[in-house]
Amino acid sequence: MTVNYQLDVSSGNPLLFLKLLSRWRGSIWKSVAGDLAVWLVFYYAVHFAYRYAFSAEIRTYVIMYYKTFGSCRIFEKVSVHMDDRMKYLPLTFMLGFFVTTVFERWRSALNVMPFIESVALSVAVLLPGKGEEDRLTRRAIIRYVVLHQVLVFRDISMRVRRRFPTLQYVVDAGFMEPEERDELEAVCCSPGQNYWVPINWANSLALEAHARKLIDQPTAFNNLVLAIKEFRVAMETLIKFDSIPIPIAYPQVVFLAVRVYFTICIISRQFLISDLKSKTQMDWPIPIMSILEFIFVIGWMKVAEVLLNPLGEDDDDFEVNWIIDKNISTGMAIVDDTHGYHPNLVNDKFADPNYLPAYSEKSQLPRTLTGSAAKVELAAENDAVKIVRVNPEDAPPTSAKQPDRPGLETLNEENEPASNQFRRGDRIYSSDSGKSKGRQSSEDSGKNHV
Repeated sequence: MTVNYQLDVSSGNPLLFLKLLSRWRGSIWKSVAGDLAVWLVFYYAVHFAYRYAFSAEIRTYVIMYYKTFGSCRIFEKVSVHMDDRMKYLPLTFMLGFFVTTVFERWRSALNVMPFIESVALSVAVLLPGKGEEDRLTRRAIIRYVVLHQVLVFRDISMRVRRRFPTLQYVVDAGFMEPEERDELEAVCCSPGQNYWVPINWANSLALEAHARKLIDQPTAFNNLVLAIKEFRVAMETLIKFDSIPIPIAYPQVVFLAVRVYFTICIISRQFLISDLKSKTQMDWPIPIMSILEFIFVIGWMKVAEVLLNPLGEDDDDFEVNWIIDKNISTGMAIVDDTHGYHPNLVNDKFADPNYLPAYSEKSQLPRTLTGSAAKVELAAENDAVKIVRVNPEDAPPTSAKQPDRPGLETLNEENEPASNQFRRGDRIYSSDSGKSKGRQSSEDSGKNHV
């Protein structure tokens, strides 16, 4: 079941943060405890073997090599070499990019997880009849839609598969009748699956209700079919996520890189007792920094492993069995138990013009949401504000390379154009000049014609 910790992070109180860290189910401690124990076993095995079990012959080259080059210990040179070359592993980049990709798929799967409310509310409104046949039609449509979800989840979720190992368990649970099971198994659509059959039954019921005028308007019938379609498309998206995962080479290279990195750390993080330079200047009996790095990096990788299949059996995977139970109970309540019911109309308290919001004594009063500049006063109410008319062509230059343009001018009586003039851009033209030019051009054209 998904671990809910929202209450633990309802505020920034440090005690709440410590309470969050103390969780075990779905926590980083549970995910890395086994791997860390195995890593420490191998680390201390190498540690004690290097300190106490290796003989002088094992720790050195052959005698000839030893006499020629001096006390060159194989293990220590390998340790220094590995510790120096570990920087070539782009571990954080690979892991960070991979976790981001996996999280986007996980969030997409969460966003398309279908709930029955939209379909059930549409069925209840668009099939409003009060008769027994109307009621059975509404219930059958909801049951077929949830049956479609059960059939899909059986093939993409181990939790649902364990709940319904065979179709007989689906029949015993009430999602399907025995004759409906026979009809479902009789459908041959190889290659492919018969997930679509219950949706086809629901659409056929809607079409029959429309033909018998239980659904009056064609638009109402269309809206009901679209609601069922949206549910089916959401389930189809989940099928795609399960059938076409991230290319296997991607998680392989990331998981292999992380485990190879910490396998090398078993040797490279040992404290060297010889004169060879070791990055660790203190001989700690417990590799504290290496353990912290192991917890953070392996925990980061475990997050990706959990998110790879959100329909699996991890603590933080989607609780699809609960979704199935919730959908069937909610859908039947909407289309049958509470269909056509509403409380009596009354004059509510909000009609009182003196009504004030009500809060309990221990509740936190809300803060008024206002704009960040709403309380800034730049002028008093009675101040005379000088209004400036702006021509876009007179705007100041945005860069030093543009030529200077005249600044903004206040349009008063002195620079306003006269009655026989008009302004275009930053120039003033005379209407008489235009007329005289027009007469002159017509005379010139007449002379040329003659």
